[in-house]
Amino acid sequence: MIDLSQRMEQSLRQTLELALSPKVIQMLKILNLSYIELIEKIEKEAEENITLDVEKQDRLAAYINYIAQERVPKKDISGEELPGIETIESLPETLEEHLLRQLELEDLSPRYNDIAKYLIGSMDERGYIANYPEAKESIINKFKVSPPTVDKILRTVQGLEPEGVGARDLKECLLIQIEEYNFENDGLKNVLEKAVKHHLDDIAEKKFKKIADKLGISEEGAKNLGDFIRNNLNPNPGANFSVKTQTMIPSFTIEKLQGKYKISNLEKKYGPVLKINPKYQTMLADPSTDNETREFIQKKLESAKELLDNITRRHDTLEKILDIISGTQKTFFEKGAIWLNPLLQKDIAKTVGVHPSTISRALAGKFIQTPQGLFQMKYLCPREFKGHTVERIKKMVEQTVGSEGRPLSDEEIKDLLQKQGISIERRTITEYRKVLNIPPSSKRNKS
Repeated sequence: MIDLSQRMEQSLRQTLELALSPKVIQMLKILNLSYIELIEKIEKEAEENITLDVEKQDRLAAYINYIAQERVPKKDISGEELPGIETIESLPETLEEHLLRQLELEDLSPRYNDIAKYLIGSMDERGYIANYPEAKESIINKFKVSPPTVDKILRTVQGLEPEGVGARDLKECLLIQIEEYNFENDGLKNVLEKAVKHHLDDIAEKKFKKIADKLGISEEGAKNLGDFIRNNLNPNPGANFSVKTQTMIPSFTIEKLQGKYKISNLEKKYGPVLKINPKYQTMLADPSTDNETREFIQKKLESAKELLDNITRRHDTLEKILDIISGTQKTFFEKGAIWLNPLLQKDIAKTVGVHPSTISRALAGKFIQTPQGLFQMKYLCPREFKGHTVERIKKMVEQTVGSEGRPLSDEEIKDLLQKQGISIERRTITEYRKVLNIPPSSKRNKS
């Protein structure tokens, strides 16, 4: 009779085989890649796999990089070469600028926001805060806050993208990424965490039998753990920003045509196109082909088909996500960032029919050109705060003050917002008012 612990172990092993199988790992890896990384992957695969041909070369990244390097004014960008990208903006961005843009969406008081900026400014080119003890001591003295407060704000910074930034060392960098992955199986998450905490050297040295014995899993499962960590966790999250700036390449554009918003998949439209060389399929079917050659071709063809399937899945998944985003954020497209609606990744996942971790992989490192400018796709999926985004609440405070018949106190503003279904503390109103440079009621004119 199988006891509870045996059933749990059996379930974990089955999950490991499914979630960490080479095919799933490769699918998630393709989904997770930025557009530039996808191009590099395609070029590398085409070079190493004789059965793959590049039918059409990338035109999108080459053109956007040309715009950025030549500093071509937006008014001079022509749609004749690549129709549909007339609204494209090149956006060179440092890692610090990239993080500060995301910080604007976080629900932090002005004081805590300044501390978060200090931490971001303390990162090295990898995205690590290797000197955290010194930075923490400086923050405590400068901002007069407690050590736990600094640690709490650090966790906010560590929640920014790319995942793993703000880590104090390699293990923490990888553990942050595991935490963000949203595994359905807690046992699987725990095994991965143990592998990172205690067996990174063993994984590097491929001591899978030792890892398996220590973690109570099969040797094959230990190999899959190693593959997952190598292929899906990034030890250097700041790598894409290691040079002075990185040019952001949009994967999609969305523009209003005849009163409706139209989404264009630029990756599919202007990205590289692969095809399988029919010559090798013919050789495979030829009875005169020797077994060694047949086996070699078969292996390469399977690899090529898997890559093509994964690229198709990438396109399909991203397009489904964009359909949801475009339906949710119409007011944002019309009026700007303050009108972003909360859109949780778990809700997108439910609609698309995938796990939230898949949505997280899909959004990572992707950009979209909108009528309001170039944004990370993740930016268009803000977490909710009292049912509204932080920027929306700030705007409501501003509008309330602008329409007041007499100067309203922060307590009165709080009461008015509560009548609109927004439960918020008076001190938060005070903090937002200061950010908006609105003086207190005693100093506002009654006119």
